[in-house]
Amino acid sequence: MSKWPKLMLMSGITSVLLIYEITSATEAPSQALAILQYALLACALIGLAGAVVMYAQEK
Repeated sequence: MSKWPKLMLMSGITSVLLIYEITSATEAPSQALAILQYALLACALIGLAGAVVMYAQEK
């Protein structure tokens, strides 16, 4: 089995959890934490897009 479906799953789950964490916060996080959360979300989404592209190229 290719590693790309596993990476897509992990990146997708990470993205969903980060989006949930960001949207369900009851108070505004510190600026440093907000920057970290958005940076991690961007990395997870880039990883998801990259895995989809690499998986499509294998087919």
